[in-house]
Amino acid sequence: MASMLGLAAFLLAASATPVVSPLPLAELPTQKLAVNECALVLWDRATGRRIAMMLLNPEAIRVVSKGSALALPRKAGEGEAVAGFVPRAEYTDGTLRIVTDLAIVANDTPGSAIVRDGVISVTDSDGVEVVAPVAGIAGCNR
Repeated sequence: MASMLGLAAFLLAASATPVVSPLPLAELPTQKLAVNECALVLWDRATGRRIAMMLLNPEAIRVVSKGSALALPRKAGEGEAVAGFVPRAEYTDGTLRIVTDLAIVANDTPGSAIVRDGVISVTDSDGVEVVAPVAGIAGCNR
């Protein structure tokens, strides 16, 4: 019985420990889309935090890094677009580089899609790169 209580205490302590993401991105605040604007929002799978929003016009990614809200322009993209978004994209402002590699699947609703599997790679100005799994959803404000 004592060992069961010990195990229960261990499991309770382990579940109370917050999950920390290795990504240098803070949670992205709620974003408002203009009429007819589309976006693909990404969540960090480790923490469930909303960490990025990809836009089509202009092609950019919004993130919060080191306390600053940033919109990095897209520099490259590869693959067949789904709901307007390409599976592999690179965004940079010259100091921060973000690469997304996503399995984007279209939904029945026009302009919408989901990302069940994907990774985001963030490289800072010192060349330190962190890669983490993400999930996401795309949609439009129509």
